[in-house]
Amino acid sequence: MAKQILNKHGLDYVGEFIVGWRDMHHVIDVLYDRTNPEETKRADACFNELLDEFEKRGYAVYRVNTRFMDRVAQSYGPVKRRLEHTLKKALDPNNILAPGKSGIDLDKFNDW
Repeated sequence: MAKQILNKHGLDYVGEFIVGWRDMHHVIDVLYDRTNPEETKRADACFNELLDEFEKRGYAVYRVNTRFMDRVAQSYGPVKRRLEHTLKKALDPNNILAPGKSGIDLDKFNDW
């Protein structure tokens, strides 16, 4: 599935599997020329499509580039986000430690 989506956007599949005792991770590197605006646009569209398709099929994405952290956080639903913001507010009320990391940013979601 990932290879088909990447190829559709003119990008190559570069992936690896990391296998642990009770888990397996499929790491996909979306490689593109950042100095080329058209290629950057295609890479963004590709990655958004990958996230959409993984979410539809129930695959959890948990580690992404900071550019997509908020998008991935949304895929886990409002209950998890509310819990994360509640903990962040209690432990880091000034939003000093990694604001926005993993979609948790008190400046954006201060009503939680």
